[in-house]
Amino acid sequence: MASSPPFRLPLAVVLLLAIICVLLASPSCHADDLPATMTNEHEKEHQLMMMMMDRFHRWMATHNRSYASADEKLRRFEVYRSNMEFIEATNRNGSLTFKLGETPFTDLTHEEFLATYTGDVRLPPERRGMQDDSDEEDAVITTSAGYVAGAGAGRRTAAVPESVDWRKEGAVTPAKHQGQCAACWAFAAVAAIESLHKIKGGDLISLSEQELVDCDDTGEATCSKGYSDDAFLWVSKNKGIASDLIYPYVGHKESCKKQLLGVHNATVRGVVTLPENREDLIMAAVARQPVAVVFDAGDPLFQNYRGNGVYKGGTGCSTNVNHALTIVGYGTNHPDTGENYWIAKNSYGNLWGDNGFVYLAKDTADRTGVCGLAIWPTFPTIR
Repeated sequence: MASSPPFRLPLAVVLLLAIICVLLASPSCHADDLPATMTNEHEKEHQLMMMMMDRFHRWMATHNRSYASADEKLRRFEVYRSNMEFIEATNRNGSLTFKLGETPFTDLTHEEFLATYTGDVRLPPERRGMQDDSDEEDAVITTSAGYVAGAGAGRRTAAVPESVDWRKEGAVTPAKHQGQCAACWAFAAVAAIESLHKIKGGDLISLSEQELVDCDDTGEATCSKGYSDDAFLWVSKNKGIASDLIYPYVGHKESCKKQLLGVHNATVRGVVTLPENREDLIMAAVARQPVAVVFDAGDPLFQNYRGNGVYKGGTGCSTNVNHALTIVGYGTNHPDTGENYWIAKNSYGNLWGDNGFVYLAKDTADRTGVCGLAIWPTFPTIR
């Protein structure tokens, strides 16, 4: 009688045991802890899993991540592994003009990322800028005293330079992280104010997003909804804004600290709203100062963007904007792709993108700009 084949544990069970060993014991797992019936196929899969788990532990250390339970850690590892498989397969495909990689969001599903790190920045139609056939003189200026239309704030100049990077002029603070408070509108506004304050002769000061989250009463300022133009207008009405040393960021909305409202480390006169769908006017404005824009961050490619090229969006990119950025420069002939590009400051920290910045496609065929970038450009004024 033929002997029975040796008993073999299912591959999925072996891999699960290996993962649990790592999760419950230590960052490394010894072969003695694993079933003796492991086949060559099992061994290969196990080695790949251990390599991925090792990468996960390094990612956790880099991003100071910990989990409340082994079950949660296992769940997050599976999400991380799925994201890394997507990232590596997409990079191997070679069809992108940029690279994907690990970010602070690699342990989040795309749905979790959208729910936590994007928000409602869509203005109702009556609050939008001039239409795309408006004259370049038709920018709208808003101050604490009211509206002034057609003031020429969007005027193009004959001397607009071919490229601008306000970071090189020392007029841009490092990228900040909004955390789980999706106050991108406040970060985009503060970045523009910080830069303008420096450009106009002041010091480069990191200003307070938290003051806007807590105190901005011009609209619907929360951790999930808000508008950069309202933020500019609130600073104008308040006669200034404090530094983040005075009014530090805590990552959630609190009661307004009214005793600090009189601390003014920078000030704003008003806000300029450019006509919709005019990248040429955005370019002219950015030649003078950074500009806050809205953007659709809804594509999984944006969650995993790590630089090395120009972001053009993906199939999930539209004009359904859910995020805000600050354009701090532009250029032609990007060294990785040869394309025209915008330089945008994001609020996802310096471990996302290119040290917290993203290069976006400029002069696109779609007049709304890449992912709706040209829909609602605004910037502050001082005088």
